[in-house]
Amino acid sequence: MTDREDWESRHRAALGGPLGAPSAWVVSRALGLSARDVIVDLAAGRGRHAVPLARAGRRVIAIDIVAAAVADARAAAALLAITADASMLPLRGESIDAIVCVNFLDRDLFTTLPSLLRPGGTAIIETFTVAQRSLGRGPTTDAHLLRRDELPALLAPLAILEHREGLVRDDAGERYVAQAMAMKEVMAGR
Repeated sequence: MTDREDWESRHRAALGGPLGAPSAWVVSRALGLSARDVIVDLAAGRGRHAVPLARAGRRVIAIDIVAAAVADARAAAALLAITADASMLPLRGESIDAIVCVNFLDRDLFTTLPSLLRPGGTAIIETFTVAQRSLGRGPTTDAHLLRRDELPALLAPLAILEHREGLVRDDAGERYVAQAMAMKEVMAGR
């Protein structure tokens, strides 16, 4: 079974059911951005983060590889939903104000993120670290887990505004994650 087939199966089983709680840290950082900003929720799934942000009046684009998942997000809130593979995003360079990405790790994607953000644009990232293995649930392979202090390096050349790693407990559950908020610098004369 491919990753895509696995995610399609997971989302099909959950369609129409509750979304699950979003990361409190991610939502608070996204709501701290300008209400005019366009926020892309990358690998949005059924909209666990996109839906509450849209319901809070934010302009949100939910992108996921599973069509049924983004359709579920679109049905739950006023947002734009796009079915696309993260490795082939249908976005113009410097067209996005903010990117939210939670529990999705494709290291190759990080080379693309800065080019999608407008100058002054923000990336808000939260994903699992290798310490998650100690909880006995969640991803287990190195491909899906960040090493210690890896996230800030992946976000370069964006300027790190906030970074922390460790155990988080909120309504979304208990998990070991790295969290980072980073900004694309505004060049002089722009």
